[in-house]
Parts: sequence; structure tokens; C-alpha cells
Amino acid sequence: MQFLLDLVLSILPYIKTIFLAIIPLGFIIFIHELGHFYAAKRCGIKVNTFSLGFGPKLVGFQRGETEYKISLLPFGGYVQMEGENPNEQTGSPGEFASASIGNRAFVVAAGPVVNLLFGILVYWLVFATGINSDSARLIGGLTGQPLGQKEPIQVGWIADDGAGAKGGLTPGDTVLSVNGDSVSHWSMFHTRILTSANRELEIVVERDGVRRALFVTPEAISSVRGDMGIIKVSAKDKTVVRNVTNGSLAAQAGVQPDDLIETINGEPIHNVPYFGYGVWHSSADWSAEKRQTLYHHINENEQSVTLGIRRGDESLMIEMPVHWNIVARVQESGIAQNAGIQDGDVLLTLNGETIENATLYSRLNAMANEPIEIGLIRDGYLREVTLAGGLQISDADVPLFGLTWQTFLSGIQFSAKTPPLPEYNFLTALGKGVEATWLTVTTVGRTLQQLVGGEVSPKHLAGPIGIANATSRMFERVGLSSVLFFIGFISINLCIVNLLPIPIADGGQLLFFAVEKIRGKPMPRKAQEIVQHVSIYLLIALFLYITWFDGMSLIHDLRN
Repeated sequence: MQFLLDLVLSILPYIKTIFLAIIPLGFIIFIHELGHFYAAKRCGIKVNTFSLGFGPKLVGFQRGETEYKISLLPFGGYVQMEGENPNEQTGSPGEFASASIGNRAFVVAAGPVVNLLFGILVYWLVFATGINSDSARLIGGLTGQPLGQKEPIQVGWIADDGAGAKGGLTPGDTVLSVNGDSVSHWSMFHTRILTSANRELEIVVERDGVRRALFVTPEAISSVRGDMGIIKVSAKDKTVVRNVTNGSLAAQAGVQPDDLIETINGEPIHNVPYFGYGVWHSSADWSAEKRQTLYHHINENEQSVTLGIRRGDESLMIEMPVHWNIVARVQESGIAQNAGIQDGDVLLTLNGETIENATLYSRLNAMANEPIEIGLIRDGYLREVTLAGGLQISDADVPLFGLTWQTFLSGIQFSAKTPPLPEYNFLTALGKGVEATWLTVTTVGRTLQQLVGGEVSPKHLAGPIGIANATSRMFERVGLSSVLFFIGFISINLCIVNLLPIPIADGGQLLFFAVEKIRGKPMPRKAQEIVQHVSIYLLIALFLYITWFDGMSLIHDLRN
């Protein structure tokens, strides 16, 4: 009984977030149907039912010719018009099929148009109320264009044994295009790699002012959605000094916040020099190995490290002694926090021995079954805490004792340089919303083109479950502006997909109307029924195919 109770309590947060995600997605579908409803009423077409939600009716009322009701599943809605289906048509006035071609096209197009207008409105709202770094990254990733200052898409670290290195990519290369498609955002480049496992790509880069065509074949790694491509390269960062501890060796040497770090001991810096917990974790990847190599390179001469710094138009070389501060980060209610360790504590000793950053993770792992004495400094005072032994290590991704750490070089905290976030007034926000809408349309159009051309597999698409899962994760991890923008993005996607010339979609009906206009008469009823039935079966098959991978991805996320 206790097991079932624990299971229910463990999944409640996921049910809550998924429910919160489905509600806005259901609203997007609802306003789509509201567009059809409004247009039908304007054109004199009889609407039998307007439902908020699907499934069995909960409550409802009749007003005029239309039944308005709320159904059990409040995620979306539907409009049922008189004579909408070919086998229900009698030719009577007020039927959908009896309306003029122009009126029928207006009714069908109204749903996608409302979704498009809603997307523009949401984008406008997001830009008008202000964006943060999370929403800026999301907007850039979804539209394919960075906000504010446009930086070159450059390659950072490259694994020596990866497909990128084998194909000739080098740190600092500026990526211009992939298979002839221009690249304006790192997420576009990443997506093309991800969806091109074992397929050769022509990557045009600029190196030292010269364009070069390189041919790279991403390696395949297995996932719940099938093989994913990887070339083991990272996006180049510009590294700046975010903070310098007062009185530290770096401060004494003259390092200042916002200094741009270009080299360390003469070696160019392509990514932020981070040396904390994740770098030494047992599951550390190739990029962590690059940081480990840099860490050991700095430690080769503990007497000094030389930083190549750009400060405005001035280039500086600043030399200082090497000293590492290992600063604790603790999980709430974890063993470390319960023992008395706090965020910001400087860790000094482990069972009386000086802590070495490179071996701290492995030592904690080896000592998990015995009490551990940790010496630390807090507010200038030396303290000691004891971590109880007997730790059962069941998940390598869970921090040991609920303890992680960051490592500062001689008092310097590094971070990636990000361009200043743009600000928009009420009018410029509208212009930016329209621009973002156009970029969304072109991005979705490019993806559809790649699907038709076989460059992207339907396995990588997301259906209702995948979209709800992505939205729920956004509710958990990012701000409201990011969630709103994503909802606007989905609304515009729904507009585009519905306008595709698929018989069961709105675009398919518009295609039928065009054929009817050219022929001077509608398609035979039998032909319409056959086309609709075939398209329904194909669409259901595609839906089940996508939903299968969505479900597998959701299960994987819940397990991890």
C-alpha cells in the first residue's frame, strides 16, 4: 500500500505540469474552431454543435439552431456544421455544401487565420513585456535568428576523434551553410546534424577570410527516436570575467569584471573555462575532457598563469599565481545541506587532506560508505562538518551527498559573453512580432521541405504528447515569456499544418474548392468520400507513428 502511495505522490508533479501544458494547447485548438464557427455564422451556414472540449457532454444549452456544450475532455473543441460530411448532404439551404465557393473557403480558412493572428498577438505581447536570456535563446532557436546583435556561428572545441575533426572542422571556423541552406543560428546547425546520422553533409565555413567546403558525416548514436547524428563540436563562446573576488590574487594582478579572456598561457580560448563538478563526473563527455586538459595545463606551473585579455580597444597580458577556490553548491534537503554545508562555502579539506579539484569527485565516490570530515571556510571562519557514511549510490546522475561545486581560478568567475538583450516599445514590439512570425513560417516551411525530400525523418516530429511534454518542461524550467512564445509558435505551426493540401486538413478542402472552381462543378461525392477516407487512414497512421515516439520519449524523460 505504501508503495502505491509513494508511486502516486511521485507522479503527481508530472500530472500537474502536463495538465498545465495541455490547457493552453487545448485553447489553441479551441480558438481555431471558434474561427470556423464565427465564419460559418457570418455566411449563414447552420452550425449544429459548438463544443468546448471532446467526449461526453457535461453541460450544455440550445440557442437557436446551435447546441453549445462543455464536454468531458476540456482540451480543444469542435464545430459540427449542417451537411459538412458528403454522406449527410441533401442540397438544402443552410448546409455547408450549399454555400458559395467563396463562403466555404472563408469558413475553412478562418480557423488557420485565427491561429496565425493569435500567434502574432502572443509574439507582440512577449516582445512588448520584455524578454530574458532564456526567452532570447528559445526565440533564436525556434525562429533561426538571434535577437539583438547578430554574432557569427562559430565552432568552439572539437573532439579529436569526432566526425567534425575527421571532416576538417577546426576551432574558430564560421559556419555559413549546410547542404546549401544558410545557417544563421547555432540551433539550426545542431538540428541538421541531429537529423543526419550517417549522411554526408556539405558544410561551408569561412576560415581566415577564405570559404571552404567541408564534407562531414555525423556519427549515429541510438535514442528512443532512432539514430541521432553527432559530430562532437561545440558552439564557440566568448569568455568574459563575470566577477572578481575582492582581495583575490586576480584582483591584485589587475583583472577586472567584463574583461574578455582571449588566451590562457598563450592558448586561444574557444569555450568557457569551467572546472566544477560536472567536469569530473563519471559520465563526463568529450567536452569535459577538453576542460580537464585545460585545467591540467594551467596547473603545470602553479607559480603563474598568464591571461590574454582584451579590455575595450586595449590588449593586456596579466600574470598571476595559480590558486583554486572550490565553492560548494548544495541540493535542498540533501545530505550535505542537512550536515550544515551551505551554498558559497569554500571547501578546503577532506578527512584532513587538502582537496584537489581533479580528484574530489572520485574521492567522494570511493568514500561513500564511511563518514567524511569536510573542512571549509564560511565568512572568514574555519568550520568542520561531517557527512554520514553508508550512502547507497543508485543513480550516477544524482550528485553524491547532494553536493556539487564550482571552481574559481585565483578568484575569477568566468561566464560566456552574451549580447545585450534588445528592448522594444509598444509599436516596435508589433513589428518584431510580425518579423518573428515570418521567420517561424519560413523555419516550418524549411522543415516540411526537408521532410518531403527525405532529409528529416518523421521520427523527429512531435505530436500532441510531445508538444505537451515540451510545454510542461518549459513551465518547470523557464520563465513565462518563454512559455508564451512557445505557445504562439505552436499556434502558427497549427495554422501552417492545417493549410497543407491534405484532403482531411483545411488546406485540402481549399484545394477541392479550387478544383471545383476550375471544373465548374464539385468533385463527385463518391470521390470525395474515398479521398477523405484514405487521407484519414494515412493521417491516423502518421499520428500513431509520431505518438509512439512521443510516448517513448516521455517515458524516457520520466525515468530520468
